[in-house]
Amino acid sequence: MPKKVTVEDLARMVQRGFDETAQKADVEKLENRVYKIESAIIQISDTLAAMRKDIYEIKTRYVYRDEFEDALARLSLVEKRVGIKSGK
Repeated sequence: MPKKVTVEDLARMVQRGFDETAQKADVEKLENRVYKIESAIIQISDTLAAMRKDIYEIKTRYVYRDEFEDALARLSLVEKRVGIKSGK
């Protein structure tokens, strides 16, 4: 024969259910943590955007070393043919 459930048993079961349910304070803490994470992600995204811009500017102004050395060698030849002393 099944055991009869008393009012006290029901009260304990309901109380256990409430104990396991997230409390308002828990939800607020979680929301605060999520807000902080979102803020950090936005800051990281802004930093990456600035870095992309800086890298683009560097690329547009950058001269490859071999191109630079080639230009210096050609300038040196021009200086010799014209009779100009090198600035070195």
